[in-house]
Amino acid sequence: MANNIAFQPMGKTVKITAVGPANTQSNVYTITADSPSNQYYLCNDGVNNFVYIWISPTDTFTVALPESNASGSYVVPLPPFSYKVITGPQVRAGANVYAKIIGDSTNSACYITPGEGL
Repeated sequence: MANNIAFQPMGKTVKITAVGPANTQSNVYTITADSPSNQYYLCNDGVNNFVYIWISPTDTFTVALPESNASGSYVVPLPPFSYKVITGPQVRAGANVYAKIIGDSTNSACYITPGEGL
């Protein structure tokens, strides 16, 4: 993975794992920040499989693989061995956001860090 982006972490990194076979949702994970932020660094360190991430201001939501229904799914696809910075709901001290993932392999995982970057 090339490290060619400028990203300032503004909270703790969480590792989210969807334990079980492919197409198994992870539990809901809480993301906190030290300073207000609405950008997130996502990293899939798996070398063979996609993970699909959703970040929400509420802790009650469901994620599904995009091909599981004809109308699509509210997820951000992250290819194997890749990273991206996305904009999402704002997280700040006293106002957490929540994340879930689903993967197309066993025990899919993703790292998420709130912050600011390109």
